[in-house]
Amino acid sequence: MSQHGLLSAAVEPSPAQGDSWWRALLPGPGPVLALLLIAALLCRVVWLSLPAKALIFDEVYYVNAARVIAGDHVPPGAPYAGQRTGHDPNREHPPLGKVLIAGSMRVFGDDALGWRFPSLVAGMAAIVLVYGIVLATGADPWLGVLAAALFAFDNLALVHSRITTLDMMLVACLLLGAWLALRRQPLLAGMACAVGTLVKITGVYGLLALLLLEAAHAMWDWRDLRMFPIGRLRTVSLLVLGFVPFWFVGLWLLDARFGYYRFPWEHLQYMLHYGFELTRSAGPQGQESYPWQWLINEVQLTYYRADVQVMAGGHLVSSRPIVYFRGAMNPIIIGAAPLGVGYVCWRAWRLRDPLALWAAMWILGNLGPFFPLSMAEHRISYLYYILPTLPAIAIALAQFLRLGGSPRLVQWGFLAMVLVGFIGYFPFRTIPR
Repeated sequence: MSQHGLLSAAVEPSPAQGDSWWRALLPGPGPVLALLLIAALLCRVVWLSLPAKALIFDEVYYVNAARVIAGDHVPPGAPYAGQRTGHDPNREHPPLGKVLIAGSMRVFGDDALGWRFPSLVAGMAAIVLVYGIVLATGADPWLGVLAAALFAFDNLALVHSRITTLDMMLVACLLLGAWLALRRQPLLAGMACAVGTLVKITGVYGLLALLLLEAAHAMWDWRDLRMFPIGRLRTVSLLVLGFVPFWFVGLWLLDARFGYYRFPWEHLQYMLHYGFELTRSAGPQGQESYPWQWLINEVQLTYYRADVQVMAGGHLVSSRPIVYFRGAMNPIIIGAAPLGVGYVCWRAWRLRDPLALWAAMWILGNLGPFFPLSMAEHRISYLYYILPTLPAIAIALAQFLRLGGSPRLVQWGFLAMVLVGFIGYFPFRTIPR
């Protein structure tokens, strides 16, 4: 046995060790995943149409942009009222996400289901893809179920699966790209990342994460074999080849039908100019935040809030929210994230665990760019920008819990607290009547 194999055998705990008493109570990872998906779906569809006829957070932009694309009525005074019918007025993002929302509204109607169906489907697909990513690296299926559960019960993932924004569609496309890359289909992986970038330009960070993953593997290959890693270079070439032409052609076709630009580089120039103009040299104001504040769930955003007030003698006695959609992560998950991230970095370095390496590179590629943009360019940013990073954080925590050697009581206690945090941040504080 090699030195590396001896190290792995000596250090890595068996995932099945000590599991027999609770494994007997469960039917298996497949059925448990199915139950998890049912629970996640129920949490995402319950009271989906409430608050009645209200647009939540950036829905005011994306729903009205979709109405313009579909040729539907935009209320006077609303964003994009009076804009050219059939064209995407929200030019700071590529058209694909709004086109999908407009298509959903054509099928289901100009109502909550029509607006939110694409995010709902993308949110459920993202949970399945987290499980698929774990299995694609050859890891234990129970680890995949645990990672999927942590992601499913994160409140930021929940809220963006219930409202009409571009972010969950972006996440699902990038995770599809990651799954394909881990299954050694780099050309298709690059195309999937391109689709995500046709939803939102920051999808390019998903491609960056996959390129960093290949660079890390190439470094290992060079260190072991002292040979130039031709295979890795081919993979990188296929990733780029899948991404660049597909994205430019896709943007060109979308703009030809729904946009205002003749050539994709004109629209790209506008989007980059718009993005780099979103700066504030004096620092964040209001609900804006620095990326390092996201790591402690700081500067949470109020997406929608409805309070009930108790009056006595003409005076306000108390006020409490009955509906509270907030841009915030499950506090238990983000609070424990440093443990998970540190653990996967150690596993990637010492054990060359492919899943741990993917998680570390995914976090670096999708979260890392926001730090220099904030520090050097004073780029305005918000906490929900961390959403594409959350699947990797969930996988990192799952590895820490399942493989880190913590007692079973500690693991179940942590999962119970995740559920408490999820309930505490659930948007509906009372049962609607």
